[in-house]
Amino acid sequence: MKISFLGLGRMGSAIAGRLAANGAHELTVWNRTAEKAAPFRDRGVAVAAAPQEAVAGADLVISCLFDDAAVEALFRPQGAVVAAMRAGAIHLGITTVSADCANRLQALHSASRTRYVAGPVLGRPDVAAVGELTEFLAGDASAIAEIEPVCRLYAARVVPFPGPAGAANNQKLCANFFLGAMIEAMVECFTLGDKLGVSRQALGAYVEGVFAAPGLKSYAARMLRRDVDGANGFAMTAGLKDLRLVRAAARAVDCQVEIAEAAIAKMEEGVAAGLGDADWSAAQEVARRRAGLDAKLG
Repeated sequence: MKISFLGLGRMGSAIAGRLAANGAHELTVWNRTAEKAAPFRDRGVAVAAAPQEAVAGADLVISCLFDDAAVEALFRPQGAVVAAMRAGAIHLGITTVSADCANRLQALHSASRTRYVAGPVLGRPDVAAVGELTEFLAGDASAIAEIEPVCRLYAARVVPFPGPAGAANNQKLCANFFLGAMIEAMVECFTLGDKLGVSRQALGAYVEGVFAAPGLKSYAARMLRRDVDGANGFAMTAGLKDLRLVRAAARAVDCQVEIAEAAIAKMEEGVAAGLGDADWSAAQEVARRRAGLDAKLG
């Protein structure tokens, strides 16, 4: 299969790296800032100068961008990228976007005689690098059947859903809401523990023991160490964007999500204080500052 990969941020680079390492498919990559594509060029992967050049003739176009606006800036009616895609080609959108955006993309591709599949993933870049992501798929059913073997090169668990493309994105938003809520609970727990003077180590051991999921255990360990490094984490700007999507989706169906509102407020404060590139669990530092404790901000 001829694959075009658009977007080489932390997650995109990890997933594209898995595809390149497999070697079974012809891969072309593109990124808005060319230096991020240099490691792929060094590995012998084709690097396109423009997104329309990357997608021309591709069987599968994978986009891994930041948000609704970034995706729709490339994939728009009468746009160069959609026009360059061959008839019947598949666009797999890995980005966590709103369900409305995913459904607009599906309609756009259908009108352009191409096919769209929403494929948001669960997991961090280091999880992607070893092929252990979870991926939700929804959209064009024929396209899902064709691309599922490719998805399994970077995702250990691939879960297709019936219905429009937005079904996968709503599933991802619910999963991220749960994760964000658990992080918020730990943020408050560790902060209150410090205010009460309890043993941070004992509390950390308890929280790690409660959660069986490795991802949640890693967040508990991060908070115990007060590790805000975002290099292999989930950037606070991205977490804030996803929780804002959760809030928007909840408001659309008249559903209150108070813990999401609380998490959003802390993350907005964290981003304003210079933690945008930190892991989103660094919201603990905002809680610490509010509580009058020392905080790694700015």
